[in-house]
Amino acid sequence: MTVLYWLRNDLRLHDNEALAALPAGTTALLPVYCFDPVSLGSDAYLGLPRTGSHRLAFLLETLADLRQRYAALGSAIHFAVGRPEEVLPALARQLNAGAVHASTEHTTEEEEAEEALRAALGPQVSLRCFETLTLLHPDDLPIPIGRLPLSFSKFRFDVAAKVRVRPPLPAPRQLPPLPSGFVPTPLPTADALAAALDLPASARHLPDHRSALPALGGGETAGLARLHDYAVARHLIGRYDDTRNEMLGEAFSTKFSPWLANGSLSARQIWAAIDGYDATHGARSKGAMQLRLELLWRDYFRLLAHRAGPDFFRWRGLRDQLPKPAQSDKTVFANWAAGRTGNAFVDANMRELASTGFMSNRGRQNVASYLIHDLHQDWRWGAAWFEHQLIDHDAASNWGNWKYIAGTGTDVRDTAFDVPQQARRYDPQGRYVRTWRL
Repeated sequence: MTVLYWLRNDLRLHDNEALAALPAGTTALLPVYCFDPVSLGSDAYLGLPRTGSHRLAFLLETLADLRQRYAALGSAIHFAVGRPEEVLPALARQLNAGAVHASTEHTTEEEEAEEALRAALGPQVSLRCFETLTLLHPDDLPIPIGRLPLSFSKFRFDVAAKVRVRPPLPAPRQLPPLPSGFVPTPLPTADALAAALDLPASARHLPDHRSALPALGGGETAGLARLHDYAVARHLIGRYDDTRNEMLGEAFSTKFSPWLANGSLSARQIWAAIDGYDATHGARSKGAMQLRLELLWRDYFRLLAHRAGPDFFRWRGLRDQLPKPAQSDKTVFANWAAGRTGNAFVDANMRELASTGFMSNRGRQNVASYLIHDLHQDWRWGAAWFEHQLIDHDAASNWGNWKYIAGTGTDVRDTAFDVPQQARRYDPQGRYVRTWRL
């Protein structure tokens, strides 16, 4: 049987259930990556490409690395430009494929894409979706998704505490060959994608020496190297709780998020590395516990998005609360986005984001609070700007965090930050502001 493998945000060989579950009778495998005009096209709020130049460059590096890793196993990747529900059924008919394997997603548009593909494939070709993105396997939860608590604390203690994290699956040592006679289309360049999809040409960003991201590049090879360097070579997990709110340098936080976001690094692989750190260094450190907590937060947002459906992305709150009124002034928003608000701390963070595609978690919370509570702008504009800019954009985490700061998530308390106080606490000497001064 010929199997098509629809590559999504699971761009790795390790801990990959979609590959591990290939039927024993698989005679040919065609991995396919679709450059979807929806995910690369304009958003509904700002009219900007949803995948900006930082993330697109990282994605292309990731795919180039994955292509090499597949080649080492005697396989390859076919790259197509178009909607998956159009590209994949056509390939299935051409190759007489019996099944399509894919990683399942838990956000609305991605779920709709799965259903559109399932309908387009028809009953002759099965679509099998696998959990490759979560830390906790949804099948292992003690409750159905519809009863997920609207409280992270309740989720942590009443749900997650009862679930064992599955060990990561080993990478395959070999893969079935490509379908006989099939010649994959090569990886396109950013300019070729822009031309094919009628998008603005991707801006060229030179590396910035001030960037907090390590210069490892995209892909599973780089992601695993970062994990080993951080957890094993330099033992940085132990001090993570002490440094995670810093804002300068590559070592203050893990920086795993870009690889996690496109699935070139598995959350379960990170959890296993934390287990290894604890086994080597004895008692569980604060750093290890904090890092586990943040991986659970990531899972919670994914599961919450699945439970809430379209409401996760809407103006109103998940508890039906209304956000503060917004003035929706495009000039005010543009000044925030460009780092020209006049608040030095906010502006420094926004300039780092524009230059590198990255911002610390502390920075993200403060600039979001400032946009919503000080400038009185629509929180969805901010979420869309982050989607355009962030190299590590993850729909559930990004929109979930913005909903929290806007007071429209699961928390009904006042979520406004005292930004001047935050600047004094986290940048007391002004080093960060000076680093990102124009």
